[in-house]
Amino acid sequence: MQYLEVKRKDAEKAKAFLSKHGMLAKGFMVLHSARYVYFPLTISPATNKNLTHFSKSVGAKLRERSGSAETKRHTDDYKKEIEKILSLEEQGELARGYDPFGNIALIELSDSLKDREQEIGDAIISGSGTIKTVLAKSGPVKGIYRTRSVRYVAGVRTYIAKYRENGCSFEFDIRRVFFSPRLSYERARISKLVKDKECVAVPFAGVGPFAIEIAKFHQNSKVIAIELNPEAFRYMLRNIELNRVKNVTAFKGDFVKLAGMHARFADRVVMPMPKTSLDFIGAACIIAKKHAAFHIYTFCDSEQVESKIDEIKSRFEQNGRSFKLVNLRTVRPYSKNEIEIVVDAEATKIV
Repeated sequence: MQYLEVKRKDAEKAKAFLSKHGMLAKGFMVLHSARYVYFPLTISPATNKNLTHFSKSVGAKLRERSGSAETKRHTDDYKKEIEKILSLEEQGELARGYDPFGNIALIELSDSLKDREQEIGDAIISGSGTIKTVLAKSGPVKGIYRTRSVRYVAGVRTYIAKYRENGCSFEFDIRRVFFSPRLSYERARISKLVKDKECVAVPFAGVGPFAIEIAKFHQNSKVIAIELNPEAFRYMLRNIELNRVKNVTAFKGDFVKLAGMHARFADRVVMPMPKTSLDFIGAACIIAKKHAAFHIYTFCDSEQVESKIDEIKSRFEQNGRSFKLVNLRTVRPYSKNEIEIVVDAEATKIV
């Protein structure tokens, strides 16, 4: 279907224009990339003068893309239960819903809703066939182990998540490790890019989702998974056993040290730690073969994507490698002005 491609800075203006003129297609997702936003169109744009004039004014372009139907993140039952206890204004404060970790839902509440948290937790459990426990965030992700504090809200009092994703099962203590269900698509995407018999290195492996999904669907590949957090490492060993994968070798320790011990191992390096991944490009170059693929997750200002790519390129060149950008993708919004991106690249050692 037809989409209007606009720069991110013009997205709100484009949305208002399309809505006003009834051109924004309902029932289809607005798509995002690192530099652009894509709005689905209801009409044949070639014959519409208003759209032509607007497109010229902001430098927008028409693109043909596969339409992606909107999906409901949570069940109608959940919404109905929430409507019973919260006003429309309060529902707006809860618009993000919850992050599902299998049997556990993790919610983030504004101060004004904290005294209603048990009611909200009970509503989530009532409206879900899988959620048995509701926890609330009580602090930001912090520290070298990337953990956050949470508090019990409702349901079965447990902090152990039992989570399934892309045909794999994971078990972990939500207080002791970092895990994001929002990276489910990325883990599936990277797994599909891996070629048969590749050797793959996954530093900052956490409880093992990237490494295990790659290993499970590429049984002729060899995967090294490296994690510093002893609790995450313990759960990674548990999850390797749980998924019966024999081609993952887990290491507990510092990536820089372990990269030297496994120099020139990897055809592909996956670096899912956006806060500091660029600081470890040197280690990634050591563990990689002469020519290798790299997937680098990082945060950047939504208007500074090109400069971030230049910085990554410079880091590879400083480590004696040429750099070729293969793909750039926005993973998710992170804050008001910041986004998480993934840079897919190839880098070859310069002789």
